[in-house]
Amino acid sequence: MIASYTALHYGTDYLYWALRSIRDDVDQHVILYCPHGSHGAKTDRVCPDSRAELQKQAQLAIGKKLLWIDGDWSYEHEQRESIYQYVPDADVILIVDADEIWGTGLAKRMIEAYRMNIRTIRAPVLEFWRSFHYAEQTNLVFPERAIYPHGMHGEPGYLPLDNNRPRICHMGYAKRSEIVEYKQHTHGHKGDWREGWYEEKFLKNDRYDCHPTNVAFWHPTPVNPLDYMPSFMAEHPYFNLEVIP
Repeated sequence: MIASYTALHYGTDYLYWALRSIRDDVDQHVILYCPHGSHGAKTDRVCPDSRAELQKQAQLAIGKKLLWIDGDWSYEHEQRESIYQYVPDADVILIVDADEIWGTGLAKRMIEAYRMNIRTIRAPVLEFWRSFHYAEQTNLVFPERAIYPHGMHGEPGYLPLDNNRPRICHMGYAKRSEIVEYKQHTHGHKGDWREGWYEEKFLKNDRYDCHPTNVAFWHPTPVNPLDYMPSFMAEHPYFNLEVIP
């Protein structure tokens, strides 16, 4: 069985598109929905994304493959680890965050890596900034994005770049401003957030030294988004925007 899951709190900007990018390759997709942030940082602010709209988008993207779970987890690790109780027979579990679009063919490659007899595998990510047309291209982050519950070797595998494509396209800072502003207050690295980052870097679309927590890091440059993401992303309402408002 091939399963996938999303640990979800907000994400209407890209949830439908993220799930669409893997839906043909999985047998079931589980949404682990939490009504508050589970990254350890708490806020009294109301999340801009409603449960009803998130569920609507997930249903539209996945249909009968969707299993929606409502939970009340205090920590992100707890939320993510709960996946095992809902897909006990899975041979492969893909980790699909709500703001990550999988490049064409990437899910198949991750599933085929099951033959390597490893427990997990990491995939390369491209970090988009304020639009579909700028991204940090030198930040070679490889987050864990597939789990093989029956694998014997504990050390993670790494999916090679293959001329930089396909990758996981992370749209974490290519979202509408109200979500990014809210994200600051629920993020696991809230204590490390650079003072004035949202006003001076994000809102001003500063493309130099623009990482929210690390200094002298991230200098986004122009990209052709369709070199990395599925062609259907050209249908996204933000695709032609110079800056996402």
